[in-house]
Amino acid sequence: MPIIAVVGSKKSGKTTAVAALVRGLTKRGYKVATAKHIPEPDFTIDTKGKDTWRHTEAGAQVTLSVAPNELALIKKVDTTRYGLAEIIKHYNNDADIIILEGFRALVAQNPFIPKVITAKTMKEVNESTKHFKPIIAFAGAISATRKRLHRPCINALQQPEKLVEIVENKITPMMKKEKRQRAAIKIEINGNRVPLALFVQKFTRSVVLSMVSTLRDVSLEGNENVAITITSPSA
Repeated sequence: MPIIAVVGSKKSGKTTAVAALVRGLTKRGYKVATAKHIPEPDFTIDTKGKDTWRHTEAGAQVTLSVAPNELALIKKVDTTRYGLAEIIKHYNNDADIIILEGFRALVAQNPFIPKVITAKTMKEVNESTKHFKPIIAFAGAISATRKRLHRPCINALQQPEKLVEIVENKITPMMKKEKRQRAAIKIEINGNRVPLALFVQKFTRSVVLSMVSTLRDVSLEGNENVAITITSPSA
């Protein structure tokens, strides 16, 4: 699914830009998911002394908190070597678009992830153009300056709809492409999705449907959703 990254220095306006995008895209009918990178090594979303905290302190690797209006998963795992695939697989099909806040190292030179850069100074702007591609807009404190930039410079508090419009124009063709690819075939190995070119997806889907159609009592029209699970043989 489309991913947009909001990247910038500390207190440069990243969360403000993310909140503006989430609010605006949600109003336009999109289901939005977010991920926030927290670099502090000892940080935990859990609260010391609470029951869930006591569960993990006792040794639970996974704790699920189930409330009437909220479901929270607390999983004790080393994320220092996580790639984007490990992060976004947790969303399944719960969103139309994912907005990342931070994750500088993961998104830096990824050409498939459009980036909104929040900056406080022109020095940060110039540095960002060296390390991040593609950049679709600048936001944050730098928007208060009159410096001329070669990309849109948006004040996320005063012009949130303008920032949303830039992002929506970028993700629309991405969503159309993702929809076409989703309609072909998806292969996962041990929960990890295998990237397949569109031609390979269509070819594999055609072969599988042709084989299945020869089975007794099976009649296919070609628009079915077919799921095949292959498990390892028992020892």
